Amino acid sequence: MKIGINATFLNEKPTGASVLTKEVSRIISKLNKEMLFFSPMAYNDIPSECIYKVSKAMRGSPGLSNSLYRFFYINIILPVVCKLKRVDVLYCPILEFPFIPLVPLVVHVHDLHYIYFSSEFGLAAPRLKLSLKVIGHIAKRVVVSSKFVKKELIGSTAVKETMVDIVPLAFNNSMFRPMPIELKEDFLRKYDLKGNYILFVGSLFPYKNLKALIEAFLKIKDQIPHSLVVVGRKEFSAEPIVSNGRIFYMDYVPVEDLPLFYSYADVFVYPSLREGFGIPPLEAMACGTPVVCSSGGSIPEVVGDAGVYFDPLDSGVLPQLILKIINNNGLRNELKEKGFKQVKKFSWDRTAEDILKSCEKVVKEKG
Repeated sequence: MKIGINATFLNEKPTGASVLTKEVSRIISKLNKEMLFFSPMAYNDIPSECIYKVSKAMRGSPGLSNSLYRFFYINIILPVVCKLKRVDVLYCPILEFPFIPLVPLVVHVHDLHYIYFSSEFGLAAPRLKLSLKVIGHIAKRVVVSSKFVKKELIGSTAVKETMVDIVPLAFNNSMFRPMPIELKEDFLRKYDLKGNYILFVGSLFPYKNLKALIEAFLKIKDQIPHSLVVVGRKEFSAEPIVSNGRIFYMDYVPVEDLPLFYSYADVFVYPSLREGFGIPPLEAMACGTPVVCSSGGSIPEVVGDAGVYFDPLDSGVLPQLILKIINNNGLRNELKEKGFKQVKKFSWDRTAEDILKSCEKVVKEKG
């Protein structure tokens, strides 16, 4: 079976979908020797003979020209190349796929945010909505990251339940683990942090509900010595960035520094209104950091009983939850141990194997 992977959206600053694509492709290239990885970016963990290099003009970007070029390539050139290269199935890790494919498609749907928060996706929203409208008629199978997304997808599209495979995402378990305390001082100095802090990691789209966390922090900041550290790309924020001497915005940071941010935080807060999965809570738990999270979307599927929950639409309780964890070592240790147990349920190997199974189903049906 020869698998094509549409990674034309990759760029220099990987998001959750980019991490998924790289991790899964790396593993699939070992499990299934015949693979074509369509990408504008080099990737050392995939054999060079498996990489089909495409123009960097297509790489993921908020720019209109990149998106239009990629749309043209995916719909005109990619299907032909797949046919000529005798690809048996094309896996699309995000909702970008040929509308007239020449080989069977497996498409990954991570969430339906562009329906509920259209204004936050700008010019991409109409294209994503169109893709969602036709996916049930074009794709042979659809992969989703959670039960929550499956239920939403079936309820709002022509996708049949028998077409859908639930494949949970994961985290890099060799990278995300508790960091040695000996590295903390140099880390704090590098990022000009003063000491204890509360952490948020994620893009600054409004649906991430960072506003609720900032409001909660401002209510309790005089009761604690902590700072609030926000790691996330500012370019996605549609609202003015709140300025305060104890709120630190890191924008995009090197991925190798993320385990340090998680490990030395006293608490990780994930207030998102809605998530299709949510990798940051997994990373935080793997680093031994207590998690306070919303009950939005699929987050309970990811965090299980290892987090403290609140209603994202009624975040008035959030300040007290943060204080409770900061001031209760017993609770912190309990959440830490539950977190270590919970993250063992997730691995990129399992994710890749399940995606491979979805592709195999399509090839068998074709045969």
